[in-house]
Amino acid sequence: MNPKTEELERDILRVFKCACRLSRPDIAEFMLRALEKLDQEQLETSSFSRRRALLDAYLEIAIQPASTEDAV
Repeated sequence: MNPKTEELERDILRVFKCACRLSRPDIAEFMLRALEKLDQEQLETSSFSRRRALLDAYLEIAIQPASTEDAV
């Protein structure tokens, strides 16, 4: 993966985690979709990063406390 794309992926993941922690599912969903798009592009080009940000995003969702409001 190109270094600029890795930087973009890290930035998106950082904003995703921030949105989750601030209870902004609208922003978190948007960022998650961006990470999914980047992940799909990696699969199509066989360009895998050592640590995939999408998996980190899914872990972030898993560790969020349960609430009665809409989840991400």
